[in-house]
Amino acid sequence: MPYTLTRYIFLRALRSLFVAFFVVTSIIMLVDFVEANRDLGAELDISSLQLLWLTALKTPSLIEQTIPFVVLFGMMGAINGMNRRSELIVMRASGQSAWSIIRPCLWLAALLGIAWALAFNPLSTRMNDQFEALSAEWMGGDQQLFERDIWLREGRDDQQIVIRAPSVDLAARTLDNPTFYILERDSEGDPRFARRYDAASAQLVVQGYWQLLDVIENVPGEQPERLDAVSLPTTIDTQILSEQAGGRAQAGFWEMPTTIRENEKAGFSARDLRLKFNRLLSLPVMLIAMTFIAAGVSMSLTREGGTLRLLITGSALGFTVFFADSMVGAFGEVAILPVYVAAWSIPLIVLFLGVGYLAKIEDG
Repeated sequence: MPYTLTRYIFLRALRSLFVAFFVVTSIIMLVDFVEANRDLGAELDISSLQLLWLTALKTPSLIEQTIPFVVLFGMMGAINGMNRRSELIVMRASGQSAWSIIRPCLWLAALLGIAWALAFNPLSTRMNDQFEALSAEWMGGDQQLFERDIWLREGRDDQQIVIRAPSVDLAARTLDNPTFYILERDSEGDPRFARRYDAASAQLVVQGYWQLLDVIENVPGEQPERLDAVSLPTTIDTQILSEQAGGRAQAGFWEMPTTIRENEKAGFSARDLRLKFNRLLSLPVMLIAMTFIAAGVSMSLTREGGTLRLLITGSALGFTVFFADSMVGAFGEVAILPVYVAAWSIPLIVLFLGVGYLAKIEDG
């Protein structure tokens, strides 16, 4: 394909993607702003500009879930526009196949998927963290204090430690009234309860140990012993403590591999974060699959009444893929399906179906 034609199709697709992105972003921000105004504006003394800023901080994380829709409708708009102007007929008459026509669109979809995973996802993660911090601050709460049961676990070759605390102060890196259960491995390698520490407080010292104060030590078969202080080495750091206290794993794309290794080394489940990481890796495949579907739908439309049919067909296909991906992802979160199956199956299936349908249109 000549460079001029490739550049023309690429720019048309890019412009259509910008329009679709603007429309979807505007709808998301409008709905989220109205929802925030109803839930927060009526109860708190927050201005409209503050609510708008909260909405802007939250929007990137919401768009990340709808980016396949943006690509689907954007590519359909670009290809259908060339179809309605008879540009596709001229291209085909000059010897260009459907595969060569959509090649610039495929490159654009792949680049968007890679850029989103590498750049926009870390940005949306930081903005979402700022959203939660500001929400807690403006609602009069303290995002550093979690007053609910906190469970931590870390393991070494010869020992397992399970920690429970009713509350944690992240600013001071302190657990209130924690209980430390120490399990040691016997000669056969099985964990065996060794002792328990009930403390008034436990501070996570940055040098890598817990400092327990006002401790009662319980050892099986012995009388409880009161100690002023106990130091226990630990592999838990402030990031892991924050993630477990918040009840979720927040990490950008570049931080995910390290966070997964640290969580699993400390004995925590990193399934949700591993699933999210693989979904980001599979995002370019999903966007390429959506481009194939958009091409198959748009190239087969006639000039008369094609727009309405385009919208109905695109919406139906988009929601079908979204529902299937969400359902399979839920199966992956609860360990019914392996992480790789949950993250990669729908993008690959949609890709094969899109390629097959376009091949049927092109080659019969």
